[in-house]
Amino acid sequence: MSAALSASTIAGLQPGSIVGNKYRIDGLLGEGGMGLVFSATHLELDAPVAIKVVRDELAKHEEIASRLLFEARAVARMRGTHIVRILDVARLPSGAPYFVMERLHGQDLGTLITERGSLPVSASVEFLIQTCEALNEAHALGIVHRDLKPENLFLANTPEGVVLKVLDFGISKYLGNSLKRGPRSTLTKAGAAVGSPYYMSPEQMRASPDLDARADIWSLGAILFEALTGHCPFESESNSILCSKVMVDPAPSLREYLKVAPAALDAIIHRCLEKEPAARFQSSEELGRALRNYAAHATEYEREATTASGVELSPEAPHRDRWTIPALIAVCVLLVGTAAAAWRYSSDSGKRSVASLDGQVDQSFARHPPPPLPLPAPEPSTLPRKAKALPMAVAPAAAAALPPKTETWPVPLQPPVVEPMVPEPVESAPLETAVSRVPAAPIARPAAPLPPVTHVENAEPEAARYGL
Repeated sequence: MSAALSASTIAGLQPGSIVGNKYRIDGLLGEGGMGLVFSATHLELDAPVAIKVVRDELAKHEEIASRLLFEARAVARMRGTHIVRILDVARLPSGAPYFVMERLHGQDLGTLITERGSLPVSASVEFLIQTCEALNEAHALGIVHRDLKPENLFLANTPEGVVLKVLDFGISKYLGNSLKRGPRSTLTKAGAAVGSPYYMSPEQMRASPDLDARADIWSLGAILFEALTGHCPFESESNSILCSKVMVDPAPSLREYLKVAPAALDAIIHRCLEKEPAARFQSSEELGRALRNYAAHATEYEREATTASGVELSPEAPHRDRWTIPALIAVCVLLVGTAAAAWRYSSDSGKRSVASLDGQVDQSFARHPPPPLPLPAPEPSTLPRKAKALPMAVAPAAAAALPPKTETWPVPLQPPVVEPMVPEPVESAPLETAVSRVPAAPIARPAAPLPPVTHVENAEPEAARYGL
């Protein structure tokens, strides 16, 4: 716990203290001129929250208390992604007001600039675009922030990535009449300048009663200049000299700090830092469109800046990575083409080798024809010996159907067409049966024996029947 957090500063708020019977104080997150921000836990939900409390010595000033309550009411009306959500508002037993908001994890833009010195152009432009989206909603409700600075732009780590959140509407000015302010009609006494001098517009320096949303446009230009160069556009150790520079001196150019500065981006910053509000962008929405248009043509603008300056543009991660995928695609195409050419060459070589081998074989056969194959010996008959003696008749048509003898070999064998032999009918004397009135048993007479077959007409040798 910081030494600033003591019993005399915030009575009773120590680690483990219970606030409003719902929140347990876990530690100190940060502190400012008006109050402190604690990390806490919602006891019923077991969810992390942040609690902003006005210091005890300032809580007795109703003006300071009204500012904190005004901030809570103003932020509670906004629902944008880039605005911190307000969950609860109440007072401590001492009478000091406090409000509960969502707990953020990350770091503010001021810390990031201090750590790195300056930020890449693409990242700086993207952060300013998100800030403009937050201010679009605030300005539409008639709320002017009046204290925009890198420390009030928080880079929150979320599941969707890094999301910028606008903090501290504590000294914001409401231009309408529907928002309840408290007992005083104004939160700032006449003639009192409110804000951070390095980011305050000339009209804020003069405490102009006609201050409007264009004062926030000046602050955004100063923030973008610092993010890119690591320096504020107007700097001095003396507040009086600083105020004089802001109201009189022209805004510096990015080229005074950067070797290569896109002219389009330099023009956007110069327009934000115009002395007269009428010469600036007239709304955060208009500034946001200009920044988006620049981001869409950033590569072209940076190439022009490089040509004009005669030096190479410092490489940045987003621009270095944009050539990675095309280079990989080109390498893959080259490898595939090389492999296809090698395969086609090997395939053609194989075909030429096969054709050459076939030609050599044909020439070899032409020079040295192979010897004729010997005729196979006739196959022995597979018929049983007794079958040769059987009577058999060969039809004359069968002999004509046999293939003629040719000089080619082998001759396809065709089975002979043999007509089945039909035995000649043998006449036999009919049986005479004596018929009498008295039935008697018939007398069977033996039939005459068949004459033996001694000759077969049209018989051919057995080898001729098989075409041999």
